[in-house]
Amino acid sequence: MKNISVAVAVTALIAFSLGYFARGAVERTVRPSTNAEKSLAREHTESPATQAQTIVGAEQNDAKAPLIASADKAVVVKGDRSSSRIQYMKIRLGDFFLINNIGPEREEQIIQGLIDADHYLALKRKSMIDRQLADRAEPIAQEDIDKASLTSEENAELERERESLYRQITDEHYGAFQEYNRTSRQREAVGAFSSSLQEPMEHAAKESLVQIMYEESSKLESELKSKSTESGAHLTSTPQGWEALEKRSRERRLGMTSYNERVLDRAKTYLTPLQFEQLKRRLDNDLRRFELLIELAAIDEDY
Repeated sequence: MKNISVAVAVTALIAFSLGYFARGAVERTVRPSTNAEKSLAREHTESPATQAQTIVGAEQNDAKAPLIASADKAVVVKGDRSSSRIQYMKIRLGDFFLINNIGPEREEQIIQGLIDADHYLALKRKSMIDRQLADRAEPIAQEDIDKASLTSEENAELERERESLYRQITDEHYGAFQEYNRTSRQREAVGAFSSSLQEPMEHAAKESLVQIMYEESSKLESELKSKSTESGAHLTSTPQGWEALEKRSRERRLGMTSYNERVLDRAKTYLTPLQFEQLKRRLDNDLRRFELLIELAAIDEDY
């Protein structure tokens, strides 16, 4: 029972810490759209050297569906372009379009292209997992299906294709798009923080806070990774189970405290006194929630 409790505690603390700066942040991995299961796929050989793959949604004859060409194939894809999905993408990429002075027409092209590319990649990921399961000789339980995952080679293949499609869709803005995505969690956090203020932050201040949080977050993760590597070098004395969790949690709590101090020290230049106090309260509350998780895990371990 204690082993299970420790495993649950580890999972909870890791999940919290990964989302510490932006709970509910947009994941950069592709999620299947709601229409993925309804999509049809067909393949045909154009020539001995090339293959064309056509993936279409319910509206198979959509003349507006863009042609997305990867390294060795042409893909026509129609993703979920519902108004809610488009609005979500507009909000998520709003600052990207603003920073790069991208007009409405080009904005629409990029949004639809990204929706369709994500849809295609989600279907490809699903087909990879289906192929894995089909190749298994023994009976497949529901638990096996739930735990199915891609190999490192398959993930690398998807990542290469994602990069190729995104580069094509964003074109001259690809470098800026990459940089924007790197700070997506911090943008989510700053956006949520700004929307909760009585006096919303100006765009320049928001951008400054995003960069500060991104840089300090990267520094924190680098420091924790370095400590973890040092611990691994002394494997014989490395604590196990609950002791290991407690040690890592203590290191992360100290790191988060230092992170908060550095962010506040750098951010005060760009915030009004009231905004600064609200940011401090928000960061303090996040740290306290993490401490409570540790305390709850410790109580569970005692039982």
